[in-house]
Parts: sequence; C-alpha cells; structure tokens
Amino acid sequence: MKKLFNIYLLLTILFFFTGCAGVWEFLGEFVDKFAYGFSDKVPDNTNVLLSSSYLEKALEYEKNDKLQTALFYMQIAGTLNPDSTIIPEKIASLKSTIDHKANQHFTTGVEFCKKRRFKDAQGQFLTTLRYAPGHEEALEYLKNRLHPKEYLNYKVNEKDTLKGISKKFYKDPSKDFLIAYFNNLKTDKEPVPGTILKLPVLGSEFTRPTIDIRIELKKAENFLKEKRYRKVLDVAGKILDYDKSNKAAEDLINTAFCQQAKHLTIRKNYTEALNVLNRADPQYDCVEKTISNIKKSMKKQAEVHYLKGVKHFLNEELQSAIKEWEKTLALNPEHNKAKKNINNARSLLEKLEKVK
Repeated sequence: MKKLFNIYLLLTILFFFTGCAGVWEFLGEFVDKFAYGFSDKVPDNTNVLLSSSYLEKALEYEKNDKLQTALFYMQIAGTLNPDSTIIPEKIASLKSTIDHKANQHFTTGVEFCKKRRFKDAQGQFLTTLRYAPGHEEALEYLKNRLHPKEYLNYKVNEKDTLKGISKKFYKDPSKDFLIAYFNNLKTDKEPVPGTILKLPVLGSEFTRPTIDIRIELKKAENFLKEKRYRKVLDVAGKILDYDKSNKAAEDLINTAFCQQAKHLTIRKNYTEALNVLNRADPQYDCVEKTISNIKKSMKKQAEVHYLKGVKHFLNEELQSAIKEWEKTLALNPEHNKAKKNINNARSLLEKLEKVK
C-alpha cells in the first residue's frame, strides 16, 4: 500500500511539471513495466532493474539540462529501490545543482535590473523559473518590478485551460504557471470562461516551439552515419538553439566537421578541409589531430609535385618544372628547395631569352 501511495505522489509531481502529456507518456511506460501488478510477489531484483532504467533516464535528462524532469525520474528510481545508497546522494546532488543554477540566474537578473537592462533581466528570471518553477522572488520581479510591463488581454473561452492558453501563446504548455501567477490563479484550477487574463509578453527566445532533444539527437546521429554532414549541422544546430549547453549536439557538430575534413583530404581538397575545421571547436579531441594529419598529407603531396618538377627540369621543360614547384610551395610554403629551384629555373629562362 505504501508503494502505491509513493507512486501516486510521484504521478502528482509529474503532472505539476510536465502536464497531461507527460503523465500519459509515463503511464504508458509504467503500465508496460508493471504488467504483473504491484503485489509483494514481484521479485526484488525486478524493482532494482526498473530502478536502474529510471536512473538511466534521469541521467540522460540531467545531461540535457532538463533538471526537474531528471529529478522526477530519480525519485521514481529511489521509490523502486529504497535500499540504494547511491540514489539518495544523486537526488541530493541534483537538488543542489537546481538550487545553485536557479539562484545564479536570479542573481544575474537582479544585477540586470539594477542596470535597467530589463529585457536581459526578464530572460534571467525566466531561466530561473525553468530550473525552479516555484521561485517566488523571480516571479515577484517578473510580476511587479520589471518595466516597461507588456501584457496581452485574453478572454477565456468555454474549453480553455491554462496549459492550452500557454501552449497557444507561448508554444509551451509548461509556462502555465506564469499565467496563473500574473492573474492570481492556482495552477490546479482552470480559469472561469469570460474572465480576462493578462498574458505577459515574452521575447521570441522564450516562445520558440519545444523539441524532443532525444529524437533530434538520433536524427543527427543517423545523418552522421550516412555522411550527410550538412544535415548533421542543421539538426544539431537546432538543438543548440534550444539548449545552448547540449554537449551531445556539440560533439556531433565537431565530429561532423572532422569526418568531412577527412573525406576532403582523401580527395586532396586540403584548403577546403582546413576551412571546414576552422569552424570546429579547436579544443575538441579530433580537431587538432585531423589538422595535423592534413598538414602531413599536404607535405607528402608537396614532395610529389617537387619530384615532378625535378623530372621536368632534367628534361629541360623549365616552365612545367616551375609550375610543379609552385604547387609544391602552395602545399608547403617552407619547402626551401622548391623556392631555390624556381629562382634557378627563372634565371635560366631569362638567359635563354637573351641568347635568342
């Protein structure tokens, strides 16, 4: 019975943070995995395995900076495996991270307010609420201290819900708490039809459509396997527009740059390959190594052109020799023999012209 109560409590928390869609998504997984019911006859190791599964999901959400969702899944993991000593530590650590990030953005918002940079302050307070939806001080600043204040009036229709209105205006149902706060409503009660609501106007960066990062990452990974590098950059770039700190998307972009540069190197498009890598993060593991390999290939190819030039020179084909040595210098500007040989060949050509 206690287990049932804990599950009910967690469902209530999920509804608060993710809305109906999140609840039904969770229920679908939950029913599948608990097909044998909640009786005490379920082996303990089954719960431990399920706990590991939810902990893995929690860590994935944490990696993508969806900390409230990560916390929810960790709490599920803890409920399924109450004997774990690791999960409570992870929950405590995640709560600490949430508090730290929320307070960090709140403090920055306050500083922006003091400098009268109200739009920047609004962004910081909204980010604070993403980490801690109940942050009263951030809500207070958004409601009463930011100037100028901009609102849209909205008349509630018969079938309207706070989440529906939020999705319509902000393209994000989870911002229903903002509408509730600015209109002195409770998020667990729907507005009365005919009521005029004040909807705070948010910058475009806070009203962009939500995306499923896991799905988009999978798309980018598949494009990378198919060597469709431009598609990788497009999809991963969209993820970073939505979540600027997404490490997986950054990794995909830099890996795409490295792989594209390698293929260009094979085709001897060395300059283009280096230009591609100029767009990559120089701190990324493969970038420095790939640049080094490209430069080695350029030196080898420079030597090929140098020897061709020598062959032309010996055959008294001075113009052709000079062209090959110029190609040598284009690939390896430090090739002193090619520089010297070009000067000698040009000097010989001048003497031959005078003789004629």
